[in-house]
Amino acid sequence: MNTTPASEPVAIPSLQDEESKRLGAQMLERARAMAASPGIDDFATTGWLPDAFFADMAALYAIYDAYIEHNIGASSLKIMCKFGCSRCCHQVVHGCYAFEIIDLYRQLRPRADYGAVHDSFVRAADEFQAMFQHYAEKAQGRLDTALVNTLQHSSAIAKPCTLLIDNKCSVYAHRPVSCRMYHSLTNPVFCTTVVGRTFHLVPPDDVAAVLGDLSDRLAFPYSEFLAQGVVAFATRRQFRPWGAPMPKA
Repeated sequence: MNTTPASEPVAIPSLQDEESKRLGAQMLERARAMAASPGIDDFATTGWLPDAFFADMAALYAIYDAYIEHNIGASSLKIMCKFGCSRCCHQVVHGCYAFEIIDLYRQLRPRADYGAVHDSFVRAADEFQAMFQHYAEKAQGRLDTALVNTLQHSSAIAKPCTLLIDNKCSVYAHRPVSCRMYHSLTNPVFCTTVVGRTFHLVPPDDVAAVLGDLSDRLAFPYSEFLAQGVVAFATRRQFRPWGAPMPKA
């Protein structure tokens, strides 16, 4: 999401209050349930996860949303984000977990417009890669610098996300953590500029650690960038419907 840091640190004073701790513990429980799902370590071979995994994932998202709502409500922050605003949806979505890419594909594949969505993701991924290559050459091999410059350039261009339809996220209930955590303290018109003051209200460290390890265990060749990741996973599955029978050992 936004790569332009706020001019001053944004404090969330209630992160350690009792309600935050309660919600954090519930998130950790759901994250551990996801990590304990059968088939995780065979995923590179089977390309399959049980429905219970995604049920736990939906529960985790719901608790995370409540965690965000509580902490913002308990603070003195004046969040400018409102329903119907989509400025944050005009930036490159990155920092996605592997299981979020899988879940998005699972939602997108049955849609009638899936072909058009896939093609749009391919174009977005190719454009990003070309821009990154340009900055990599200018940075003389400093890939970290090239990536920051590419993200900032993409943010300035402010192209809408492929999944934004009629100014609404078409996968809102399944949007990744990197979308959920993003908030603005300034007018959303500034969100894709250096003037905007934005911040990320991230999951607790212990939850993030479990989710990061789980993402690594899934071990399929994906990108943490949403467009590239969905394209890579779609290619790996050879466009098989998610509802097809699980491959036999």
